[in-house]
Amino acid sequence: MPLEDGNQLSNYRVAHKLRSLIREIHTRVSNQETLERVEELLDQAQQLLDGPTRIKWYEVDVDVDEEIAHRLREEHRDYSLFRGESNPLAPPVSISKNEDSEGKEVVVGEVCFDQTREGPPRTVHGGMIAAVFDDVLSGVLSSAGAAGSVTGKLTIRYRRPTPINTDLRFEAWIDHQQGRRLTAQAHCLANGEVTAEAEALFVRIEMKDFAN
Repeated sequence: MPLEDGNQLSNYRVAHKLRSLIREIHTRVSNQETLERVEELLDQAQQLLDGPTRIKWYEVDVDVDEEIAHRLREEHRDYSLFRGESNPLAPPVSISKNEDSEGKEVVVGEVCFDQTREGPPRTVHGGMIAAVFDDVLSGVLSSAGAAGSVTGKLTIRYRRPTPINTDLRFEAWIDHQQGRRLTAQAHCLANGEVTAEAEALFVRIEMKDFAN
């Protein structure tokens, strides 16, 4: 069943501390004694995490009311790879929706990548840029009535290096929709300059088509 609000906030805090720990391990030079002590403490922390395995929304095999179903889906997003506040591997990306000057809906993703996501010197790894594009672009699906669609094709154009430790803004919008197919476009902005552009083709599929 879904987490209680208190547990959710605790998950956020633990995930945040784990991100900080990963950053420290990545950037600090520590002696063997210190690292062995850290390893010992991590073993102790792992032993404390003895609760039941979290159930994902698509694993529930009994009928639940709409409120619980909604909370399970929200919880699933909470652990998602890029947006999940409860996922220590997520940057995380903050998602919102705005309108452009013509009144068209724009999905906005905001994130700051630290040195753990570095590729070339002082630059975000291109694979991270592509992955966040995919995630932010998928945000247009619900508004288009295309929930249940998956990425069929993703094309990235890298215009200039995207800096680490800089607030980035991803913007995505619908370009064209026909039948089961939807095309969307996006760009990434750093300090007001476009550093990368993307175009995605999404195709709607049935839930049964997902691998078991």
